[in-house]
Amino acid sequence: MEHRGTHGGRAPGRRHRGGGGQKPGPPTATLRRGAVGRPASTSLGLGARGGEGRAPDAVRTAERPVLTKADRPWTNVYGLARTLLAVGTLLTLVSDSSERLFHPLLVDDPGIFDRSAIAGASLFFLARNHLGMAKLLAVVVLLLVISGWRPRLTALPHWWISYSFAASASMIDGGDQIAATLTLLLVPVALTDSRRWHWSGIGTGGAVASIVAQTGWMLVRVQMAVIYLFAAVLKFSSEEWANGTALFYFWRHTTFGPAGLLQPVTEWVGRSVLVVPLTWSVLLLELALAAALVAPSRFRARLLPLALLFHAGIALIHGMPSFALAMGGGVLLYLRPARQPFALPELLRRSMPRSAKTLDQTSIP
Repeated sequence: MEHRGTHGGRAPGRRHRGGGGQKPGPPTATLRRGAVGRPASTSLGLGARGGEGRAPDAVRTAERPVLTKADRPWTNVYGLARTLLAVGTLLTLVSDSSERLFHPLLVDDPGIFDRSAIAGASLFFLARNHLGMAKLLAVVVLLLVISGWRPRLTALPHWWISYSFAASASMIDGGDQIAATLTLLLVPVALTDSRRWHWSGIGTGGAVASIVAQTGWMLVRVQMAVIYLFAAVLKFSSEEWANGTALFYFWRHTTFGPAGLLQPVTEWVGRSVLVVPLTWSVLLLELALAAALVAPSRFRARLLPLALLFHAGIALIHGMPSFALAMGGGVLLYLRPARQPFALPELLRRSMPRSAKTLDQTSIP
């Protein structure tokens, strides 16, 4: 015998055996909370649960996180940084002959590096009898990285080329070593990037991939902070930096000093009272950049253009473009949030597939 309600209707939730049962009532408070999503988690890699990109009345049946923009580091921010790192290495490779770049290998001299440390890994050591082909292979890989094609496929080759050059070349600067380090730390980010082009919109990936990628990104930021901290602290032990005259000597250096039209300008500034505040401003900027690791995002945003101008000035005055490009890529990763992708030029956006132009994709693990 069926139980009837107080008004003669059937009990709520039971279906009439003959079909045509009552319409379901409005969703409960629990279901409504599941439909609109929970507040974003502050833990690494986990964002809001629920309906980002879903219909307002959708109900999630499984408790699986949907990653928010803040949890997806696969944007053109790190894409531009990869391009800058690759351009710096490429410019150094094509600027001179293989005989000059890898002279220690040709004369069977390990140079300033321990031969045993590079014997099993360096492309240029393994192909020391065919350096022209090795250089060509490196150029092709770097061009692919610069183009932004398939970060997942080019991540390890990019690091291998950067490491090989830093380990085997006879003429390197700090930029080559920084590029080798940063490309290694970017491997977790690139290997979890499923996009066809690193210029595309926000990439997709699961919670585990997000944690792996963000860990790699955080290691890059820590590395950049350490670089600036050591650069500033070690300068204080130098009398020239302490008394504010270091730039005067740098600008008069026969190798690293400026040339051409800049030489009379730096000569005048170096002999004026401006040299002291300019020298100390370098120390202050490097200390501020070291502190940016724990600084608010607004502070980092203000430091970004100053840091880029600083390294552009180094490239212009001291003739070190590869160093400036490597540091420029590192600065972007250090100070620019991944959740703030750059607006692409119209020409680049038109050349990309339509599927790659979406700037707000929802990632469901």
